[in-house]
Amino acid sequence: MSIDTAFAADSLFATGTIVLALGLILAGVLHVNNLNKVHRLVRILQKKTVSKAHLYKEMTVSQGSNFTALAFTSWIMLFVAIAYLYLLVPTFLPFSYMDIAELASNSMGFFIFGILVAMLTAIVILFLDKLPEDNREFRVTELYSFYAISKTTKKMIGLTVIALCISVILSAYIGTIYPDKSIASQLMSLILLIISAAILTMPIYKEAWEARR
Repeated sequence: MSIDTAFAADSLFATGTIVLALGLILAGVLHVNNLNKVHRLVRILQKKTVSKAHLYKEMTVSQGSNFTALAFTSWIMLFVAIAYLYLLVPTFLPFSYMDIAELASNSMGFFIFGILVAMLTAIVILFLDKLPEDNREFRVTELYSFYAISKTTKKMIGLTVIALCISVILSAYIGTIYPDKSIASQLMSLILLIISAAILTMPIYKEAWEARR
């Protein structure tokens, strides 16, 4: 691989990483902002104080237990895929899976790493789920209960599980050939991550866009 090709690949990876990070951060900010706008509008229209807990209760749209479980799985897989891509082998981060000798030398190391990340993500999500009613906007399990979501969007969110599994497999392949590299696998894994994150946050961006019209 020439120096120019390697530099171009690194630049694409860095750019994609920035897009992924900013997309997720902006989605979080917009989600909170979407709900705060509704809260302010309701207070103005009713000309009285309305608690967030009451507003959130009235706003809640049941999306069905199957979809909620699938969405929960998708978000866990998103962070597992992120961990595999950025932590399995050394990237620009100061640490990686390869630095943990006991895990890296274990034949089941990749699997154990994935399970640990999934468990940690699930614990954080379930911890956020215990926040007070006034802070329901931070509950990941109730994220989609504030938005009207079409069947098509639900199917797309469900399909992100498959896309993220492929991303994990590609990242695992990169880990098996390390210290060699596979630029194609790395970029494809990142592209699948970006697409999946875009689909998972689509209802938030859609609501924010429609609120501006």
